[in-house]
Amino acid sequence: MLSYYFPPQGGIASVRALKFATYLPEFGCEPVVVAPSNGSYYEDRTLSFAGERIFTRNFQLSRFLSRTPRRRNNTERQPHNSTATGIKDIVRRWLYRPDGQVGWYPFALTAARRAFRRTNFDAILSSSPPITAHLVGRTLHRETGCAWVAEFRDLWTAWRSPSERRQQFDEAIERSILTEATEVVTVSPGCAAFLRSRGAPRVSVITNAFDPSDYPESSLAPIDTTVSYLGSYYPKWYDLRPAFRAIRGLVRDEKIFDLRLRFIGELPAALHRVLADEGLENFVESTGFVPHRDGLRHLCNSSLLLLGGPVSATTDALRGIVPAKTFEYLGAGRPILYVGDQNGDLADVLRPFPAAIGVSPEDFDGARTAALSLLGNHVASATNNVLLQRFTSRSITRRMADVLHRACRSSCAGNNS
Repeated sequence: MLSYYFPPQGGIASVRALKFATYLPEFGCEPVVVAPSNGSYYEDRTLSFAGERIFTRNFQLSRFLSRTPRRRNNTERQPHNSTATGIKDIVRRWLYRPDGQVGWYPFALTAARRAFRRTNFDAILSSSPPITAHLVGRTLHRETGCAWVAEFRDLWTAWRSPSERRQQFDEAIERSILTEATEVVTVSPGCAAFLRSRGAPRVSVITNAFDPSDYPESSLAPIDTTVSYLGSYYPKWYDLRPAFRAIRGLVRDEKIFDLRLRFIGELPAALHRVLADEGLENFVESTGFVPHRDGLRHLCNSSLLLLGGPVSATTDALRGIVPAKTFEYLGAGRPILYVGDQNGDLADVLRPFPAAIGVSPEDFDGARTAALSLLGNHVASATNNVLLQRFTSRSITRRMADVLHRACRSSCAGNNS
């Protein structure tokens, strides 16, 4: 397993890789994980893995060019430096090929080659982002003939590079990965459709998931009316203004004065002005970075969970945006208010759950009606265990194991022919 994000690094990418590595042995796969010892994200020491992993060195251009150390819990904004910003923009455009983690490539490849010399591996599983992991996987696949599964947790060239020349360069690399990999995996039907349009002959959809064992055994009903949002926010794609306006209306008209709007993680900078415009500054709190299990505990102790999705699903790439937090929301068993295009894959995931209501980005009245209804509905959003079962970490790992076994059979057949 080639995974740039892996514990002790935190974040949802690390959690996904960790769950695969943890449960794969149940389905006949013994993983050896290659990961950098110094990644680029917060550390979460509550995440642990008992299996075999190989930590490598890692040269990050972004750190080398930055005067500030890697961010931990520091949420203070740094002063803007236009010269430094310009230099970083040039570096990102021309030196980060294929991405800012390319400095990991030689160390990961050396470590993986060494592992191949002592172990007879049957398959390679690389996961992006970063695309650099796939470059390592591709080289190993070419050198060994070993089956190779390339996982795209997010799309790459769909979001366009800043220059046409760079876009063409990126698309050539992507095409090589998609056509040379034995199997390709991604997280939603929309993403799968996009990758097929880019040349992938076979794409399997393995969604993100939640692990029931990560949640508290029992959760207390919130003392206050707490509306929570977990993780990152992307103003380019999301618009939660209907939800915020609905919350303001609940405070003003329904007299819910104990209402709290909690951001689990850092309060996204893009929302400061939006919240101020809606008059919600005095109702907002932010936990700052918290370990994964603590984040889930906050979800379980919430009255309502807010979820943002793409405001438009007019392309396969936009249709395929399904935030990983979606499944952790479902696992928390709390009502969910989703704001986004109702024709996307995210809406399809949520539609079977009666306590998950979706509204369009322009539907302010609908958001208010939904919020009021959901706050009065204390029935868990995850009432159907049969539907939820397919989204557990164990279930999706079974599907990944099936892909790995199929890749091995395909590789053996190709070698014999």
